[in-house]
Amino acid sequence: MSEENKIVQDDEIDLLELSRAIWSRRRFIVKITGIFTVLGLIIAFTSKVEYEASAKLLSESQEGSLPDLGGLGGLAGLAGFDLSSLGGGGQVLSPELFPEIVNSEPFLRKLINEPTYFERLDSTLSSFTYFKEIDRPSLLGYVAEYTIGLPSKIKNMYTSRSNSSDRGLELTRYSKEDWSIMKNFAERISVEVESSTGLITIKVEMPDPIASAQISKLMLDELTNYITKYKVEKAKANLEFVRLEFEKAKSIYQLKQADVARFTNRNRNLTNALAQVEFKRLQNDMDISFEVYKSLASQLEQAKIHVNQETPVFTVLEPVRIPEDKSSPKRGILMIAFIISSLFISTAYILTRSMIFRHV
Repeated sequence: MSEENKIVQDDEIDLLELSRAIWSRRRFIVKITGIFTVLGLIIAFTSKVEYEASAKLLSESQEGSLPDLGGLGGLAGLAGFDLSSLGGGGQVLSPELFPEIVNSEPFLRKLINEPTYFERLDSTLSSFTYFKEIDRPSLLGYVAEYTIGLPSKIKNMYTSRSNSSDRGLELTRYSKEDWSIMKNFAERISVEVESSTGLITIKVEMPDPIASAQISKLMLDELTNYITKYKVEKAKANLEFVRLEFEKAKSIYQLKQADVARFTNRNRNLTNALAQVEFKRLQNDMDISFEVYKSLASQLEQAKIHVNQETPVFTVLEPVRIPEDKSSPKRGILMIAFIISSLFISTAYILTRSMIFRHV
C-alpha cells in the first residue's frame, strides 16, 4: 500500500468508531436532552396564549364607465368646453394596496382605540389601553427586555414623550413606548389578497378570543367602508364635474338661442348677403352648443347611474367566528423542536470532539 493511500485511509471517517463514541456518551446526550426538554417546557408553558380570528370575502365590483365622447370632444372645444376629464371612471383601487391601508397610522389608530370586550378580564377597554396597562411580557420576554433590550429601555426613560399635537399643526407625536405598542398591534393584523381569485383574507391575533373576533369584524367593516368610500367619492367627483359642465353648456346654449332670436328680429328680410352669412354663423354656433348641451344631459344621467355602479359589493365567504383553539404557543411542535435540537447539538459536540482527539 502506497504512503498516499495510507494517508487517505487514515483520514476516512470510521462510522463504527463514531457510533461507539456516541454510545459511550449516551448519558451526556440524555442529560442535554433533559435540559432542553425542561427549557422547552418552561418556554411552552410561560409563553403568552394567543387566539387568531379570520374572515374571507370577495369583492365583486360593478365596473361602470361613462360613454365614449367620440367626436364630442372636438365640438366641445369649439364651443369653449374642456371635457378631457370625463369618462375616466375606470380607475380601481388595487387589492395589492389593502395591506398598506390596514397598516396605515389612521387605520391602526381607529382599530386600536375602539372599545373591545376582553373575556378574560370581563371588561371593555381599548386594545391600546390593554397593551399599555394590562398586558405583560412572557418569561422569555422579560429576560430579553432586561438583557438585550436594557440599553434601549434606559434610553427610552429619558427620551419618552407623550402623544400631543405639535404646536397646533395637527401633527400627532407618539412616545417611543406608544409607537412600539402601535407597531406590535400592526403585527397582529394582516390582510392577504390572492391576485388570481381576488379572495381577501383578514386575520387578527389577540390574547383574548372574543377580542380577536371583535377586532376582525371591525377591521373587515372598516376596510370595506374605506374601499367603498374611495370608489364612490371618485364617481361622485366625476358626477359633480359633469353637472357643472352641463349647467355651463345649458347657459351657453340659451345665450346662443337669444343671439339668433335678436338677430332674426333685427333682420326680418334676410336679403342681404352679409346678413345671411351672419345668420348662418349664429345658427351654427347655436347648433354646436345644442349638441354639447344634449350630450352632457345624457352624460349627467349616466354619471348618476355610475355612482351606483361604482359601489362595490362584498360577499363574505367565511364570516368571523370566535376562535376556540389557541393559535400559539404550539406546545407540541415547540417540544419536538427542542428535543431534535438537543439531539443534534449533543451529537455534533461528541462527533466534533471525537474527530479532534482522533487527529491529535
